[in-house]
Amino acid sequence: MRKLWIALTFLTRIPLPQPANVTSEEFTLSQHYYPLVGLILGGVLWASLALLLPIYPPLITAALVLILELILTGGIHLDGFMDSMDGLLSARTPDRMLEIMKDSHVGAFGAVSTMVFLLLKFTLLAELFSLGSLAALYLVLFMPIIARWIFLIGVYYFPYAREKGLGKGFHEASQNTKWIFISQGLLLLLLTYTILNWSGLVGFSLATLGIFFFTRKVARLLGGLTGDLYGASIELAELFFLLGAFPFIF
Repeated sequence: MRKLWIALTFLTRIPLPQPANVTSEEFTLSQHYYPLVGLILGGVLWASLALLLPIYPPLITAALVLILELILTGGIHLDGFMDSMDGLLSARTPDRMLEIMKDSHVGAFGAVSTMVFLLLKFTLLAELFSLGSLAALYLVLFMPIIARWIFLIGVYYFPYAREKGLGKGFHEASQNTKWIFISQGLLLLLLTYTILNWSGLVGFSLATLGIFFFTRKVARLLGGLTGDLYGASIELAELFFLLGAFPFIF
């Protein structure tokens, strides 16, 4: 339970007391609970749907669910997405891109990319909720679970770009537990296909391949990944999952 507690306080802003004296080993091992953190987030979003859909139309419900997810995560992954887009779209040298990503100020590329991202995600959620299908609503449950497994592709398979940083030790210490990561992925793939059929399979596949190619391209460009890119991978994985699953949900 302590490792789940560590994972929850790291990936969310759910008001929990911070665990004391966390060792680097505990922090690394807590990554195996990230999909469970996604399940908790998905469960909260699912419960909110049960309360909101009978009261509000799909458009308003989609906006409220999106806002709730941002509140639960504190927007930390979206912040990583903004910083990543500021750097990657700047058309500068790799070293300069890393400097831009480290800057706490949001630039034009980050702001515009985030607006486009949120607009697309909101539209997908609104359309899903308008279907009135139980399978469509299950996507909201699975979306955060799958994204918090998929982003670990970057942690396990690509180096960390900076000399120092939380993610550097995270990457290095994770190499001995790849079998847990792969086992979790196979289990999630089975669950998504069992419950969501082809929509789950296609959504899972698109999100996995999308994040793999995204992280590989960026790692080759920058010489590795950063914490901001991990956050961006979570956000993009959720979007890819919805985009892949939506055409097959009917």
